[in-house]
Amino acid sequence: SDGLERPFLCKPKDDLRKDARMMEFTATINRLLSKYPESRRRKLYIRTFAVVPLTEDCGLVEWVPHTRGLRQILQDIYITCGKFDCQKTNPQIKRIYDQCQGKMPEDVMLKDKILPMFPPIFHKWFLTTFSEPAVWFRARVAYAHTTAVWSMVGHIVGLGDRHGENILFYSTSGDCVHVDFSCLFDKGLQLEKPELVPFRLTQV
Repeated sequence: SDGLERPFLCKPKDDLRKDARMMEFTATINRLLSKYPESRRRKLYIRTFAVVPLTEDCGLVEWVPHTRGLRQILQDIYITCGKFDCQKTNPQIKRIYDQCQGKMPEDVMLKDKILPMFPPIFHKWFLTTFSEPAVWFRARVAYAHTTAVWSMVGHIVGLGDRHGENILFYSTSGDCVHVDFSCLFDKGLQLEKPELVPFRLTQV
């Protein structure tokens, strides 16, 4: 023990064995990254956390402190900028879908109609969270490195279900950390709407 208190989340009705194996795999990746001079020079690593399966459908997950989900970060900024309103924005998007259905390809509709409603604003979180220039720069580098490593590792293991609540960011360092590894080994390809992208790199 290191003498520190570590909060845990008890998850019932959830098989955490895949999560535990994933954390073991990421620990192996960290050892490999620290072994080679180039990755060590770039300080490449993966943020990990403890996962303790107790039974086949229950276990403990270490609570990751000082983090916020990508969805909450972006939504808060969009609300502040007047770009998002739960009562108006979601119905507006549905209207666009209904109006464009059958009239243009879905990817064109998303690019031309939906994306312009949500301009990139994630950089504003870095500006407000890391106000000192040197700290801001370190956080941006940490974000780029940890996001890149997670993207590569996720692609290797076929990690899916990467929505904005499963991707967290540390407000102390800018590090990216992924949670919830129930959708592995390209399981996302078998969903009703298959997940075709190899990793999440959405416009933010």
